Amino acid sequence: MDINQFQRREICCFTGHRPDKLPSGWEQDGAACARLREALRAAISQATDEGYRCFISGMAQGVDTWAAEEVLALKQRGADVYLFAALPCPSQDSRWPASSRIRYRFLLAQTHGQMTLCERYTPYCMGARNLWMVEHASRLIAVFDGSPGGTASTVRHAENFGLDIVRIDTSR
Repeated sequence: MDINQFQRREICCFTGHRPDKLPSGWEQDGAACARLREALRAAISQATDEGYRCFISGMAQGVDTWAAEEVLALKQRGADVYLFAALPCPSQDSRWPASSRIRYRFLLAQTHGQMTLCERYTPYCMGARNLWMVEHASRLIAVFDGSPGGTASTVRHAENFGLDIVRIDTSR
C-alpha cells in the first residue's frame, strides 16, 4: 500500500519521548505510562472520529512504539485505519536490547507500508524522518514535556507547516 493513496487531511503522525525521558523511564508498565498511553489512545480515537485513517509512526522506542501498537489494536477491532512506518535508516534498531528489536520487527511486519529516509545512519537521519512525517501529515500527536530535543524540533516543524497539533504533556 502506498501512503499517496491518502489525502494529507487523512494522515496523522506521532512524535514523543524515548523511554529515558518518560516519567517511569524504561519501566513501561508503570502508572505514569498507563496514563500517557490512555491519553494517546484517546487522541488516536478522536483522530479517527475526525476522519484520519492513515497514521505514521517513526517506530522509535517509547511513544512511537506505543502509537504503532494503539493504531494496530484499533485495526484489529475493525477500524478502517492504516499504519505506515517512517524509518530514519535500515539499522534503526541495531543497538537496541533484544526484546525491543523483537517488538520493533513484530510491529514492522504489520505495517501497511514503510518509508526509509536514509540508506545508512547519519547524524541527520532522525531529523529527516521527522520532517518527512510532518510534510505528509495534517495532524501531529505529540507526547512530550516541552524539553529541547528531537520531539520539540518535530513540534516546531509541525507548527511551521500549519499542522493541527494535539499535545499530551508527560509532566502531569
